[in-house]
Amino acid sequence: MKFIKTNYFNLQLFELQKKYKFIFDDFESFENNFKNEPFSDLWWNIFKFRLKNSSIPTWKRWWFRVIIKIFWDKILSLMIYSKTIKENTNSKEIILSLNEILKEL
Repeated sequence: MKFIKTNYFNLQLFELQKKYKFIFDDFESFENNFKNEPFSDLWWNIFKFRLKNSSIPTWKRWWFRVIIKIFWDKILSLMIYSKTIKENTNSKEIILSLNEILKEL
């Protein structure tokens, strides 16, 4: 399966990179091994995964959260956030992200 990272998603990565220097390495590792990562099934093939934060390797609570949507053979990266900055996300934010990304495609 191929990951699709849009400008909208890349901006999120670049923002997080200011504080977490290994985020791109962490996300690349996630892309290669996401099937083995713990996840929550949100709805309509949208999933939330935990992504290890190598910049703060101590607690799972401080890991990143990645929201993706799976299509037949592609994975659309919707959101990424750090639990240290944002406790959780809601369906409205996810839908807004999806709409912004679909505008790009």
